[in-house]
Amino acid sequence: MSQQSNNPETDETADTSEEMPTWNDPRTGLEWQYSSPGKMNWHEALEYAQSLRLNGKSDWRLPTAPELETLLDRKILLESIRPEIRKDVPFRDNLSYWSSTTFAPDTRSAWIVMFDGAYILSYYKTSKYHIRCVRGCMG
Repeated sequence: MSQQSNNPETDETADTSEEMPTWNDPRTGLEWQYSSPGKMNWHEALEYAQSLRLNGKSDWRLPTAPELETLLDRKILLESIRPEIRKDVPFRDNLSYWSSTTFAPDTRSAWIVMFDGAYILSYYKTSKYHIRCVRGCMG
């Protein structure tokens, strides 16, 4: 996460943002955080995303459910009739990720995308799931 430290000799704030790999999706134009920082509840995930400073950029956010779905290849189905993660996505796992999208019928819940079967389900925001931040707009 981002940290700011004051240099007592110059009285300037030093940027100590994380330098980590990101991935620019050529299909959507979105830039994705390469690694998940771990599991957290939905409110912690939003707070983490808002405070993230990665590779000198501070406009990271929790992706919407439709943005997370773009990582799936809906043209290729697994034997279980579920889409898999697109072949060109470099981070491949079977984890479940929070979206920023609240479940409209019950605002205590939000949508997650489960990459171990391409399920999109709503869970209570107090549950803990992985996150992967994103920046940019689909275009």
